[in-house]
Amino acid sequence: MASVEYLIKQFLTTDKKSLDLSNQNIGDKGAISLSTSKNLHRLKRLILPNNNISDEGVTAIANTEHFKNLTDLDIYGNVISDDGVKAIAESPYMSNLKKLSLYGNLVEDEGAIAIAESQTLSKLKHLFITSNRIRREGIEALQKAKCRTRLCHLHVDDLKDFYYEEVSEDDDEDLINSWEELKARAAKDGDSED
Repeated sequence: MASVEYLIKQFLTTDKKSLDLSNQNIGDKGAISLSTSKNLHRLKRLILPNNNISDEGVTAIANTEHFKNLTDLDIYGNVISDDGVKAIAESPYMSNLKKLSLYGNLVEDEGAIAIAESQTLSKLKHLFITSNRIRREGIEALQKAKCRTRLCHLHVDDLKDFYYEEVSEDDDEDLINSWEELKARAAKDGDSED
């Protein structure tokens, strides 16, 4: 991995408002380096997907004053769990976020609820939080938090994906329980075709 300062020089836009370090594998060490960099105080978009960043790295980013102008934080495809999401949800420096992408991390109900109940993330309109470990309680909390001014574009997994449907006794009649039953049914179906 190249040094984070080198990556900043390579990928920071000329207006110093957007930094895309997608797939650079900077990890927590790189995220912490970003949080201490003096060149990023004007940053509005920070794009860090697939960088192996965990709670430690995202907490450093969330608690950095010079990221107070961020409106767009893309941290999908990392290893961020509830603690990292809580750091974002509670940080006064994340209050300008309008878009947060957490797709494909390790977020569970507790992290989803932290976002839903966050007073800090009052400007958040776009939340991408599918393909995490969020279940019914977290999804319902996010859906309840969705209103006209907040979480207008909420992307969560469908609750129907988590429903378990009981199979009734009547449905068991068509189940095949052994190879012998399968062979017998195949022979019977073959005879009925004649």
